[in-house]
Amino acid sequence: MESVISNNQLMLFLKQSFGTNVELVNQKIANQSHDYLVLIAQLQHPSIDVVIKLAGPDASMAGSFERTAMLQRLVTTNTTIPMPEILAVDQSYHVFPWRYLVMTYIPGQEWAAVRKQMSLEELPHTYQQIGSAVAQLHSIQFQSFGELTLDGSIQGSGSFFSALSERAKRSINSSYLRDLFFSILDRERYLFLDVHQPRLCHEDLHGYNILFEYRQGQWHLATILDFDKAWAGHHEIDLARLEFWRGMVSTAFWQAYNEICQADSLYEQRRPIYQLLWCFEFARNTSQHLKDTQALCSKLGLPCPERFA
Repeated sequence: MESVISNNQLMLFLKQSFGTNVELVNQKIANQSHDYLVLIAQLQHPSIDVVIKLAGPDASMAGSFERTAMLQRLVTTNTTIPMPEILAVDQSYHVFPWRYLVMTYIPGQEWAAVRKQMSLEELPHTYQQIGSAVAQLHSIQFQSFGELTLDGSIQGSGSFFSALSERAKRSINSSYLRDLFFSILDRERYLFLDVHQPRLCHEDLHGYNILFEYRQGQWHLATILDFDKAWAGHHEIDLARLEFWRGMVSTAFWQAYNEICQADSLYEQRRPIYQLLWCFEFARNTSQHLKDTQALCSKLGLPCPERFA
């Protein structure tokens, strides 16, 4: 895929998706990498703003669009969280030289940015909205632990410990860090034996995937983005990461969350292990990340890496 799709290609694509009368009023690039492009397009006939994701065969960062569509529909059906409507999805490459996903555009600003603009009076209400939304996600239950397939079924039928181990094998690239993580996972295996209820785990609820919109004098949760890493896991993984990432939880968050869903009694003991998994998965040599990782390793009695390879 070239740096920008040509107007002729884009119009051909839009006419197939929306009919021959469609008009392109405006477009802007929201994300772009090798063989991957995300456009926000304003259309007429129909009058609608859409997000268009295009991925060629060499795209590395784009997950399965059909799986994304399935997950967004699942969240729409089972929660009150505003989600984009899926308008078109195709992974076949039969018509165009890319797979594509088209969905309605929901305007909003990233929580990481707007949180700093909010007054002390506004913050509790927004944290309540995040807590309620996360709890609603965690209220979606499955029959077994494992990866979610395109039709919503689960790939895997073992224990949570087995599913978590498989997840760690795939997500930690360094063999040294992987061995280090499994040493603590095996040592504390008993902490995970009573986890029996699989729930939807987003696993990427950082401040850039939660959007808010200011309307009618108040901040409202606009949507939650990026379900590419979601799986049928343990809801405490999301909670552990939210607590680890700065500015994501507060007293108001927990009050709203606990009205719908709650952590288990062993959460505080499992929490640093879940947090370490993210540190080893992310594995960046920034001063803050190294400091956070070393603090966790020290707490868990593990050797502290000075730098990531």
